[in-house]
Amino acid sequence: MPTTATPTTDTATAAACRITVVGIGAMGGGMARALLDSPVTATVTGYDHSVALQDAFHDDAAAVHKAPSAKPTSLANAVKGCDFCLLALVNELQCQEVCFGGGDGENLVSLLAKGSCVILSSTVTAVWAKAASAKFEKAGILFCDSPVSGGPARARQGDLTLMAAGSNESLQTAEPVLAAMAREVHVIPGGAGMGSTVKMVHQLLAGVHTVVAAEALALAAKAGLDVDQMYKIVNGAAGASWMFQDRGQRMIKSEEAEVKSALQIFVKDLDIVYAEAKRLQAPIPVASAALQQFITGQSLGLSRKDDSQVVKVYENVTGVPVGKNSLENKKEGINVGDLWELQDGIVEEILEVGSEPRHKTILSNEYVRALRVSFPPNDTTLAHRHAEDSLYFFLVQGGLEVLNHVQGNAPACDCMDFGEVRYGTHKSDKPLVHKITNTTDKLMLCIDAEVLKQPPVTAAIPLVADKHELIKTRDKCRVYKLTLEPGESVTVAYPFFHFTVVLQPSTIDKTLGTNPNVIRWTETSVLGDVAWKEPVTAITKTNVGTVSFVEYIAEWR
Repeated sequence: MPTTATPTTDTATAAACRITVVGIGAMGGGMARALLDSPVTATVTGYDHSVALQDAFHDDAAAVHKAPSAKPTSLANAVKGCDFCLLALVNELQCQEVCFGGGDGENLVSLLAKGSCVILSSTVTAVWAKAASAKFEKAGILFCDSPVSGGPARARQGDLTLMAAGSNESLQTAEPVLAAMAREVHVIPGGAGMGSTVKMVHQLLAGVHTVVAAEALALAAKAGLDVDQMYKIVNGAAGASWMFQDRGQRMIKSEEAEVKSALQIFVKDLDIVYAEAKRLQAPIPVASAALQQFITGQSLGLSRKDDSQVVKVYENVTGVPVGKNSLENKKEGINVGDLWELQDGIVEEILEVGSEPRHKTILSNEYVRALRVSFPPNDTTLAHRHAEDSLYFFLVQGGLEVLNHVQGNAPACDCMDFGEVRYGTHKSDKPLVHKITNTTDKLMLCIDAEVLKQPPVTAAIPLVADKHELIKTRDKCRVYKLTLEPGESVTVAYPFFHFTVVLQPSTIDKTLGTNPNVIRWTETSVLGDVAWKEPVTAITKTNVGTVSFVEYIAEWR
């Protein structure tokens, strides 16, 4: 094959082959169906862990008389007698398992006949592709390293761009199949692994362009520009890119984007870029920053969303949605999703407190939801709404100072001592909508425990127990402070459900029950550890550490 080729193979004259496609999701399913349309194939077998995908493809193949005699029930069934095996798997780990893993020889290197050809379309490291090629070559199996670019729609049309590398024999053997799937086949010299290297460099650009598209549009939205107009201007000017045009269009839509390529794919691909660049000692600061934005998207629950939704990473920081219609369809108010116009004229959408990125849910059940609130000096939260009565435990050594901007009021300074406990009546009275700026030189740390529901067992009177001090009483809860000096013990019964927060960590031996049914264990805690515990009798706590142990015990009433 030439170095760069637009496929011109007369596939009508090529010997029809039997091909198995392993992995028939969005990309693999598109490529497999393009192969059904091509005269180069006699049969096309689809194999996938998803039975629904496999059955649907078998029906499509049967409709054009290219299905195997029976639906495959195993990898061995799927590849039996095939001339080619096309791999369209999600990641390198899956490729390793299918090619060389499995049990009892249930892998391609054991199952495929000598002279057959494996075509790898998945994005993997060049190191893996080279090693795989050597293993297949040793078994007498040809290997073509041929990652693809183009997306599911182009895959279905047989309109992909392929980057093919391998031995001359493997490339010549695979040429008719590659031509059936591609608009362009680029033959990369240097053998297997070089196709994956080209794909790696390509994905660096694709990932960076997607992230900077989100960054630019988020900046435009924060600055008050018409984002739709901004998108059109860029596409007619020098700042445009294919990814800006394609992903940007999905970013500015008010409705959720259809998933054409999941965000988690870029986490995997840019991680490959990072690993290869590290191995080659080539600096990639911009691509590394883009990878971190996609990882942040994962932490926001966007892994399976369209990769264009990396824009929400920026929206969560700026508080301004990028979609033009998103603001137009909203009104000012006090509810989640409403808008709040701040004194500087900036408009923010009000988030539910659990969706504000500096508030992380660390414990949740029907009685309590606990959020760890943490952010650095001079940082400010987005506008958010508290709608449940809540206990707040402030855990900044030396105290905390914040600028608290409550909706309807001017921003005001507030101070919290280390270990201070507050109670907010956000459900009993009215919801709290606010923003907080950390004005200290220390990391903000607070536990927000929402009192959601009365548990089935409560105590009529407060606890009276050694080492326990009642420090706060409200209609829905009581808070006790337990202090144990090194070597001290206390035996106590808690006749109520309770939420605990560690203020001063140490190592605690615990004994539950009486002889002969005694359970003993040791717990080592850290500042801010939380737990939800059921009523208990005869528990003994002993501080076996070298420092004082202090814990808050919040009784749900």
